[in-house]
Amino acid sequence: MASLMEELIDVLGEEQQQYDALLQVSMNKTGAIISNDLNKLQEISAKEQDILDVLVNVDKKRETCMQNIASVMNKKPGHMTVSRIVELMEGQPEYQKPLAKLHNTLKQTIEQLKQISLHNQDLLQDAVEMTEFDINLLQSLDQAPETANYGKGDYSGETLGVSTSRFDTKQ
Repeated sequence: MASLMEELIDVLGEEQQQYDALLQVSMNKTGAIISNDLNKLQEISAKEQDILDVLVNVDKKRETCMQNIASVMNKKPGHMTVSRIVELMEGQPEYQKPLAKLHNTLKQTIEQLKQISLHNQDLLQDAVEMTEFDINLLQSLDQAPETANYGKGDYSGETLGVSTSRFDTKQ
């Protein structure tokens, strides 16, 4: 059991490191969005994807570890959470304290990551709306009437919608 708990602590520590890296990359992404640096944004997105790939593998390790702990403790694997394991380790503070600390740190990091992601999403939405506005503005400039270009015959009746007849009524 001790080796499983140590493995879980190690895996959660690795998960925390990856989330910290993702948090840093997300903060850099905010700057790239604000400065409208598409090349930097592309690089950051690639880094994010690399970190997410690692996180998927770490998450699988954590799930396997938790299933093994549940089976040793004779608990249902689907109902086992880190919080539950912390509760069950009440008599073993050498495992309970580091697990509780990692669990709380992970929750805080993930909450920060959510906030930054929502902020980045809002910034990107604003950028898309601004780009659409610019496109619409440019398109409307091409279609605008030429009201400021007056010529010699621009005030004639033909321009104002009055037609003059060429039919002579005296005939």
